[in-house]
Amino acid sequence: MLFKNLFTEYYKTAEDTMVLKNENNLVSFFGSMLLLIGAISSLLSLHYSLHLDFAKIWFGCFVMFILGLLVLFISSMNISEGVKRYMLSATFSFYLGFVSMQYFEYIGPAVWIIAIIIIAISLLYTDRNMLIIILTTTLLITLYFAYNNFEFKNWAIFYQAEIVTLLILAVVITTIHMINKKRTEIIRKQFNDINKSEEKLKLTLESVGDGVITMDEHGNIELMNPIAQKLTGWYNDESKGVSIDTIFNLVNEYTREKTENPVKLVFNTGEIVELANHTLLISRDGTEKSIEDTVAPIKDKSGKIIGCVLVFRDSSEKKEKQRLVEYHSYHDQLTGLYNRRYFEEELKRLDTKRNLPITIVYADVNGLKIVNDALGHDQGDQLIQNVAESLKAVCRADDIIARVGGDEFMILLPKTDKIISDNLIERIISTTNQIEIMGIKTSVSFGWDTKDNENCLVMNIVKSAEELMYQKKILNSSSKRNGIVTSILNTLLIKSPREEAHSLRVSMLCEEIGMAYHLKTDELKALSILGKLHDIGKIGIDESILNSSNKLSDSEFAQIKKHSEIGYRLLGSTIEFNILADDVLAHHERWDGAGYPNGLKGDAISWNARILSIADSYDAMVSERSYKPSLSQEEAIEEIRRNAGTQFDPEIATVFIEKVIGKL
Repeated sequence: MLFKNLFTEYYKTAEDTMVLKNENNLVSFFGSMLLLIGAISSLLSLHYSLHLDFAKIWFGCFVMFILGLLVLFISSMNISEGVKRYMLSATFSFYLGFVSMQYFEYIGPAVWIIAIIIIAISLLYTDRNMLIIILTTTLLITLYFAYNNFEFKNWAIFYQAEIVTLLILAVVITTIHMINKKRTEIIRKQFNDINKSEEKLKLTLESVGDGVITMDEHGNIELMNPIAQKLTGWYNDESKGVSIDTIFNLVNEYTREKTENPVKLVFNTGEIVELANHTLLISRDGTEKSIEDTVAPIKDKSGKIIGCVLVFRDSSEKKEKQRLVEYHSYHDQLTGLYNRRYFEEELKRLDTKRNLPITIVYADVNGLKIVNDALGHDQGDQLIQNVAESLKAVCRADDIIARVGGDEFMILLPKTDKIISDNLIERIISTTNQIEIMGIKTSVSFGWDTKDNENCLVMNIVKSAEELMYQKKILNSSSKRNGIVTSILNTLLIKSPREEAHSLRVSMLCEEIGMAYHLKTDELKALSILGKLHDIGKIGIDESILNSSNKLSDSEFAQIKKHSEIGYRLLGSTIEFNILADDVLAHHERWDGAGYPNGLKGDAISWNARILSIADSYDAMVSERSYKPSLSQEEAIEEIRRNAGTQFDPEIATVFIEKVIGKL
């Protein structure tokens, strides 16, 4: 039971560690014990059968015991296996020689059985040198006794010793069989585990998203996974044994020079190497891909490099995203020009003596808010883009143009004096003055200054250019905005010819109502202009809705209702027409508070807006629409009379019916 438990416990350890060191120790243990038992049994039989001297017997036993302990000690020493086996070989050889010289004439061939046991032990060590030493020792002893023709003194003693030794040999053979059986099981299990590990490794390599190439110590390829095959254009079967230089062709993205293969660096340094940035892999068909890779050495237990593994991936998409991030961090998304961050960094970088003189240009787009309100932000964005294109068309390649705000641009002109910058800006102004959006002319205000002295602070030049730009903008803003409003009105009339006739008729009716109230000339002129401009906000309404031949849907009418607010914002941004903005906003309010956009009621509605409401409604009723028939003058008057006090100011309605319509 003790032997079985020892054997089982030993192999549990052996299976866990998957090494044969414990097995060798077990062989040494069994070998030394069996040698001791065999020697002592044989010697005791000599004493009792031949009455040999006890001192000689015990001396032999003592030597055998010391040799057995020596075998155990050597087996447990923390030295290399090679040295250990040479020491065991010497011990076993001495044992054979001692037994043969001392007792061969008594136990005879039993000595050779002991030799066979030791040979079996050396076989279990699977060490060729140990086996050769034991066999050589046995052969020399055999030749020695054969040459000297020894005879046995007592065959009975020989048989007794032989029986004991044969019993020991049977135990040894049984032990060897058990060890070999267990060893076979371990080897089979290890083989199966290795196969499973290899299969798992293969599946892992095939599943991993990176390309993987393994190489031997000469840099020749042993394995490529599918991703590596796809990226390089080489198949695994045809790449085996091929040098990595043949398959992994690398060049610098910018210089186009061949890049040193990182595998060589790994073999030279023994360290992990990562690929430098801006490296392209040229595949077998000539396709170029940006890649990232890492090469690591494969080392054995002694630290010797026996190969390396290359892991790489296609980083083209990642690099493109990085380029986009870098691009957007320094560029304006709408125009593609540089942004304020880049401009300020370049201003610091170029602010040197060798770049003098440096001219800074500040530009601001006039009327962007009006365009946004009238035409929508899409057209406002288009205006900004048109200005950017005009700036790029005139400026030089080395000039830095940046959009630094919603409607603001800055231009950095290194090595540009005042004369050159004046001529350049004159050309820019000439180009930007030709920009139109849906027939609406726009303009850009410019200010600029030049740094001639290196002691002058460049930020003072920037501030000076900005102040000059604002001065020009203020001087021209009123006329520019008024011109844009007039341009917008003309565009609306072109966009919807029906609106032109309607605006003229409403203008005339407003003026007539004012005359009925005996207003002054300036007040009459204001009512006349109000009638012409009251629907200017319709410039922001889709043309298909304005010219629709069908009755408007709820959603379309909701868009139409926005025109009074758009008109309010347009006129409110000008000095000349600002006074009319509130009247335009309120001309669809009702006397009873049921109008839009603010639901004003009664006297809360401006007087001019109440006049405009009656004039606008009357003309709409008597004018023909494609989706409804027009009313006669009498029907329209009756409609106004019926709605006086609800939709219309009752007093103005009475004046309109009695004093205005009667005159027409």
